[in-house]
Formats: sequence, C-alpha cells, structure tokens
Amino acid sequence: MNRSETRKALAELGLKADKSLGQNFLINPLAAGKIVRALGTEPLQILEIGPGLGALTEKLLAFGHRVSAIELSEVLAERLTVTMPEVPVVHGDFLRTNPSDIPGFPFNGVASNLPYNISSQAVLKLCAPEYSRVDRAVIMLQREMAERLCCLEGGRNYGRLSLMVWPWFTVRKLFDLEPGEFMPEPSVVSRVVVMERKKETVMSREEYRIYGRVVKAAFSSRRKKIINCLARAFGKDSALQILKAAEVDPDLRAERIAPEKFAEIAGKAEL
Repeated sequence: MNRSETRKALAELGLKADKSLGQNFLINPLAAGKIVRALGTEPLQILEIGPGLGALTEKLLAFGHRVSAIELSEVLAERLTVTMPEVPVVHGDFLRTNPSDIPGFPFNGVASNLPYNISSQAVLKLCAPEYSRVDRAVIMLQREMAERLCCLEGGRNYGRLSLMVWPWFTVRKLFDLEPGEFMPEPSVVSRVVVMERKKETVMSREEYRIYGRVVKAAFSSRRKKIINCLARAFGKDSALQILKAAEVDPDLRAERIAPEKFAEIAGKAEL
C-alpha cells in the first residue's frame, strides 16, 4: 500500500494512527517486498505481528506463505478479516497471547513491523520455547534498538538484549527505512533485521534460565567490574569461584566478555 491508499483506508475507517499502539504504517511497497524475500525461497507458516492495514500481509500471501496474524487494534483486526478472509486474525496483545491460541500454530516464520514500544519484549518472546520452530524472523525495529540487538562484545550497544537472543538466533542487518516511508512519519530511522535460528543448540532451557540471571546481574551496572556485579546475585565468594572456574578475569567489565564466556559462567554457576 502506498501513501494515498493508506490515507484512504484510514479515512474509510475513521481512524488516525494511534501513538499508544506504536502505529506507523509502512507505505513503501518495495520495502514490503524485500521483507518477504528475506524470509527465504520456500513458503512458510508465518505469524505476522501487528499487520495493521495489511500492506505486508498482502505481499506475504502473494508469495505463497500461509499467514496468521495478531493485531491489538480491534478495528484493524476486523478490517483484515474482511479484506483478507484467508488470514486467521486474533485480536489481542502479542506479549500476552499464547501462540498455541493462534490458528496456524506452530509457526516456522515471523514477520513484523514491530511497534517501537514493545520491540525488545517481542524479540525476547521469540526466544521462548513456544517459538522453537521459528527458523527465521524478519522484523522492523527502531534503528537504535536494532543496533543493540545485533551488537556483540566490545560495542557500546552490547548488552542484555543481544546476549539473550544469542543462544538461539544469529541476527543481521538487512536495510534501513527513512521516516518518509511510513505514515505518520516516526521521528527515527527504522531498520529491518533477520533473525536466523542456529542449527546447533548452545544450551538447554534450564541453562538458559541461569544464563539469563547471570547476564542480568552482569549488566546491572555497566561501569562496574564483573565480580562486583555478580557478587550481588551470587555472593562475592561464590562469584569469585564461578569466574575462576570459567577462566574469566574478575576485573573485566561485562561489555568485554564474549557471549560464549557468559555461557561458561552460567555453566559454572549451575554447579
């Protein structure tokens, strides 16, 4: 859908973009096509998060993907069931909805122009066991958030988000979108990234739980040494023993520690 089509559709519904829902409608059909191509060459069972007016949905269907959608706006959810009856649409909050309640589950692909206000939470939810069959997700985020998601050790954007995604997905940048490619125009540049599931499992779900505890503690104060951060969660003596067993310098800051080393720290913390 282009700008005039989007404006017309919103006018027919008597709607304006709802900032509280993070609504910025994509009006660049070429960008929607690039997102679809990034999902691969084979048709997938796709979950689209926040389809809005269906600009991306239309392209997904044209490719041959089987699409289910979850939409927070009741008006937009009802419209999509009329304009694209072949798409099962659930009216609800993605963050609070069990994917097994969405027709088409389990999904092996995800596509979304994610509302900026839920993007980090939505990305982390895709790491949950319920989404373990998702091999590829192509999502649009605020560029700053995308930089945090893609960054590994040493960068200023390295932190909890990229580390919590690392055990399950490899993330890479696809392309940027300027504010003028949306209606209304956001105040920031957007970025499309692809999350590709790793072929080999890095850790078990129980190990991931402990890993998450370690990562959260490590980045509780970025300027402090890792020993001081972990001491809050495990006690100083235990933290020293854990770091020694993992062969990690206790004087390092968290941003200088590789994901693989965080996995080792978590493994020692489990013992």
